Amino acid sequence: MPALSALAAIGIILYLCLRVRRLERESHRMAARIVEVDQMKKHFISHVSHELKAPLASMQETTQLLLERIPGPLTEKQTRLLALNLQSGKRLAQMIGNILDLSRLEAGIVEYFMQPADIAELIHNVVLEMTPQTRDKSLRILTDIQREPLIVECDPNRMVQLFTNLLENAIRFSNKDGHIGVHVRTVRQLPRMPQSARARVTSAKPSGGFALIGISDSGPGIEDAHKESVFHTFHQLKQGKKSHGESLGLGLAISRAVVEAHRGTIWVEDNPSGGAIFFVLLPTAAAKQSLAEAS
Repeated sequence: MPALSALAAIGIILYLCLRVRRLERESHRMAARIVEVDQMKKHFISHVSHELKAPLASMQETTQLLLERIPGPLTEKQTRLLALNLQSGKRLAQMIGNILDLSRLEAGIVEYFMQPADIAELIHNVVLEMTPQTRDKSLRILTDIQREPLIVECDPNRMVQLFTNLLENAIRFSNKDGHIGVHVRTVRQLPRMPQSARARVTSAKPSGGFALIGISDSGPGIEDAHKESVFHTFHQLKQGKKSHGESLGLGLAISRAVVEAHRGTIWVEDNPSGGAIFFVLLPTAAAKQSLAEAS
């Protein structure tokens, strides 16, 4: 009897081992299928977005011609409706552009044209360009940008895209009659930041320091549970049943990809006066050389 019990136990163990191996194979197949479906989804979104660009551009050009009264005169009401139509078309074009941008960033096929550039000047110019968008909500932009050049080796166009995304986000979330803060300065050491953000920065301590950019809003703020997920693709903060703001939730995901391509990091904290502050940390040109030598 003891011998039979031992054989039965061995049989059960062998059966369980075979079962576990079968489950492992099924798990690997499912994981591979999930990756395949995800790639198909990204390819489909990218292809459809690309195909939408041409007809949308044609519609915008037609609307612009009508607004310029080339085909004939317009009434005041017609002009207003066409202007709204053109504005919606531009917003849709920006959404499509963001989808295509994110597809290229995720595929790793974006080419960066790196060169030394003054981050302080780039941000100052973006603030000037964005100021008209604050008038509808009576927002003030308060700047604290260092006067000395803050040179960072970067792709200037991508930096403009980054700061435009963050400022648009601040404008969208800020309450009427509120204010937006833009702070730019050099720091010699890594500032206090969440561990998740610190983990994306090299452990080296370059002598050139870092460029620290902070863009704050006067909105409802971001709960701690969402402070990391806001940088994920298609993530949107919601209030009740209504989305807060009008976007696909791509701007911050693109911002993180751009920052990390420049060996920097981005994170969000609570604004002591209410709202949120988005921080960007980038190695300066001298610091980036030290980082390259360290790696």
